[in-house]
Amino acid sequence: MDKELQLAMDNAYQVIVEFATIDEIALSKPKEPLYLAFDPDKMEKNEYWDEVISSMIDYFILQEEYEKCAKLKELL
Repeated sequence: MDKELQLAMDNAYQVIVEFATIDEIALSKPKEPLYLAFDPDKMEKNEYWDEVISSMIDYFILQEEYEKCAKLKELL
């Protein structure tokens, strides 16, 4: 998979599971573009998160990162 997709998924995981803020992620990597696997403008819609989390689980299954999948499944 491409690097941008991996960064987007990892950043989204940090926000959703580890409760990092988007600002914290951006400040931790100031010279890199910020990629997210979700639309920050839709963060308040619960039904949107189910779709995002399901997509992330599918991605992490392909990457064989099953621990991340398990943590995301707890949120559904």
